[in-house]
Amino acid sequence: MESISKAAFRRLPRYHQILNAFEGLGREYISSRELSEILEINETLVRKDMADLKIRGKQNQGYSIAALRLRIEDFLGLQEITEALVVGAGHLGTALATYAGFEHYGLKIVGVFDSDPEKIGKRQGAHDVLPVSRLASVIQRKQIRMIILTVPREVAQGIIDTAVGAGVLAVWNFTPCELNVPPGVKVRNEQIVGGFMALSYYLKNVSGGGED
Repeated sequence: MESISKAAFRRLPRYHQILNAFEGLGREYISSRELSEILEINETLVRKDMADLKIRGKQNQGYSIAALRLRIEDFLGLQEITEALVVGAGHLGTALATYAGFEHYGLKIVGVFDSDPEKIGKRQGAHDVLPVSRLASVIQRKQIRMIILTVPREVAQGIIDTAVGAGVLAVWNFTPCELNVPPGVKVRNEQIVGGFMALSYYLKNVSGGGED
């Protein structure tokens, strides 16, 4: 398994976004200086990241945008299709289930689940909402390894226990719940409210309204 530093790993999605934008403008090469200025990091750090990815630039031209983009996609496994299920058909779950942009990154939503009788059977994008009671059987039948969780806190752990028991290895967690999972299962927490709180704190203090 390939590995790079955690800090470099966190920068890869930003590199990829920048490369896509420049490629859309018709650019073929990008320099470490340009990347460093956009990301507001030291140019030496960019060069180290590229070396870790085993990407070499051309003198006076920089890095091939197409080659670097493909290398990042290969490193992150984006060129392989990852099928996932959305559990929770509320506003957020619906938005995630119907977001077409995921497929550009190799993520394909193949099912939506909920426990609300009024939502079950309704159409969400390309899928009919299925009852949560069928979650385990669908995971096993389709060999699903990832779920996207957008359910209330009080039911989150029970759903995860069911999903992991059926074979899920990765959870994209949009609930405010810290999930307990066995070793070998990866949870990515997206704390939307927590993110707002951090921005709110910043705005409060940058405006001079805060007190020590």
